[in-house]
Amino acid sequence: MQQDEVTTPARRVYFPVMMMYLDEASAERYYDEFVRRLSEFMGAVRNPAILAECVSISKHAMTREYYKALMLCRKLIDYEDEVLGNVPTSLPAGGAES
Repeated sequence: MQQDEVTTPARRVYFPVMMMYLDEASAERYYDEFVRRLSEFMGAVRNPAILAECVSISKHAMTREYYKALMLCRKLIDYEDEVLGNVPTSLPAGGAES
């Protein structure tokens, strides 16, 4: 993910975790941004399963298990896409043909 693709709340959570994973030596530099973005996301979500995923993401980030945190962040993005109705542009306008 590139900086210009960070356009939604879940992607704003994902990006600093990705940066911590890619640059573990500088992880502290990205951690505050991660905490701020995760707190914002959790304040806007009411789905208990997604909130539990957020807690797990936080635990993994705190123990420097960034890859595990990234995999869970993907669930946030998928959830957000589902709720917001984001559809990949590769699908035909009428949906998948049978």
